[in-house]
Amino acid sequence: MKIREVILHSSNYEATKQFYRDTLQLPVLEENTDSMVIQAGESKLTFIADDREQAYYHIAFTIPDNKANEALEWVRSKGIEPIAKDDAAQYPFPNWNATALYFYDPDGNLVELIAHHSLSNATNEPFSSKNILRISEIGLPVEDLPAALRQLHESLSLEKWSGDGLQFAAVGDVEGLLIVIDHKRPWFPDERMPGIFPTTVKLRTDRVGSIELGPKPYRIESVNGQA
Repeated sequence: MKIREVILHSSNYEATKQFYRDTLQLPVLEENTDSMVIQAGESKLTFIADDREQAYYHIAFTIPDNKANEALEWVRSKGIEPIAKDDAAQYPFPNWNATALYFYDPDGNLVELIAHHSLSNATNEPFSSKNILRISEIGLPVEDLPAALRQLHESLSLEKWSGDGLQFAAVGDVEGLLIVIDHKRPWFPDERMPGIFPTTVKLRTDRVGSIELGPKPYRIESVNGQA
């Protein structure tokens, strides 16, 4: 499964635009007074200006499997303070064969750069924004996680890849994951309680379809992998 596009709401639109365009140096494909589309490798990240509530999300980007250390130094070189826990700013995930780091953007979104070592996508180029390869994950807090998993399976044939299926479930595969969590379970690593905010996710999978998930709701759209 691959994530083609994620559409999020932004209550700090101008600062968020400058952060992704100027600090992270990701190309802006489209821009107007209340929305922008950012190219994040193979994926698109769209922000819609909306100051009605302070929306915040968790979103992850795939980086080359050999660039975890360089990515950490690159983030720091941009003046971004990575989120550290127990004096460590990198987080190994042995069960996923991955290494990640986290930081905040101006909207307070929990942003992650993750190197999946099983993908074998190493590069010898110095780390830059070009090494942000695609959107890897988008967080979807829900009130009833087992029901959400059933809906994703029955409507889009999406399967749980990791997690207990009660408080946490990573749905999809190593190339793209919906991080479906119970809304009372805090995010890792900052222990902030998640919020449920409008989110649209466009996927590339083996099954065509669309669903609305959750109370806001989330909209999940899928096209065939060959499309």
